[in-house]
Amino acid sequence: MHVDLTPRLAPRHPVPGPHNRQVDTQAQALPCLLDRPGALLTSSGRAAILLGLERLALTPDQRVLVPSYHCPTMVSPVLTLGHQLGFYPIDADGRPNLAWLEQHAPADTRVLCVAHFFGLPLDLRDVRAWCQRRGVLMLEDCAHAMFGQGEGGAVGALGDVVIASLPKFFAAQDGGLLLVRQPARPVAPLSPVGLKGQLKALLDNLEISARYGQLGHWRLWARPLLALKQLLRGGSAPAPSAAPQAAQFDPASDYARIDVALCHRAPTRAATRAALQTSRGRVVARRQQHYRALAEALANQAGMHPLFPALPQHSAPYVFPLWVDKPDAVYQALRACGVPVSRWDWLWPGVPDLAGDQGKIWSRHVLQLHCHQDMSDQDRNWVIDSLLTYCKS
Repeated sequence: MHVDLTPRLAPRHPVPGPHNRQVDTQAQALPCLLDRPGALLTSSGRAAILLGLERLALTPDQRVLVPSYHCPTMVSPVLTLGHQLGFYPIDADGRPNLAWLEQHAPADTRVLCVAHFFGLPLDLRDVRAWCQRRGVLMLEDCAHAMFGQGEGGAVGALGDVVIASLPKFFAAQDGGLLLVRQPARPVAPLSPVGLKGQLKALLDNLEISARYGQLGHWRLWARPLLALKQLLRGGSAPAPSAAPQAAQFDPASDYARIDVALCHRAPTRAATRAALQTSRGRVVARRQQHYRALAEALANQAGMHPLFPALPQHSAPYVFPLWVDKPDAVYQALRACGVPVSRWDWLWPGVPDLAGDQGKIWSRHVLQLHCHQDMSDQDRNWVIDSLLTYCKS
């Protein structure tokens, strides 16, 4: 059978447009962090981490422990604030290795950062209990888990600090979320975004909507604005490219650098509207459908296997984690042809080799397949066909 691997214009992230208000009355209702009392919307997820740590009023000699499997944006706020940094191993289910923490957690540890990887809720009750015994604060990283609950309760229910990311679940180009239980330092208001920044966010959203054919009834008033933007730019907007990532991570790069002033700024109005006005049922239902379809199609295939084949019932996944035996060439080939896939192979320099740790292994072998609500079934099938082809080549 001929498999069409022609590159597609498949969105890597949710797409702005009036379709985001479509109501899915059959969708499962899940707890959402946006509904938590005291939730503060920030300019980004990394900003939420920095602001959360600031409000704990740590001293420079106190340590923050981060999982060995991480995005560099989880680490850079810690170092920007001048705190000590450490790494801990994770188990095969993504939870902290409590045996290691019991025996090897440094005495100066004050904060333990725990993440719900891939949007799959973890039961963190025993981790919370360890933190309480040791006088350690828990930073619950819900960047991958805006929605959901597990056996330990709703995501974000146990952390002393809880953070999340708006663009990972909504058609927002910026924005994060922060919850802090009884901050030691007073909460200062975030500075507003200026008129120029608000207008840029609006036009960027319209441009993305037009690129993916999602302007809908916005088109009558949006097209003149887009024409003006293109005129000022001097031509049509360039199509997004899937340029290969650099071979090594540079801690001084823009990807890791922290703009402290930006961290103290509010999100744009466009991002806030996207988060608060999107119909959540469609977000949850489509992500669950994509995850289960990927799990079924990629099971029992040579050279790969779903890392977590069964989607927890009360979850809305951020991505679908796939283990690939020989991942390097496959990942580069997928990225080159535009497949919406990521890999956390950019670990912060100095992550140690720890006994029993899955983190450094995952960073090489686990591909994160995007499964958001604005991927079509055709996009998903193209991703599956691409994987099956490149893993067997």
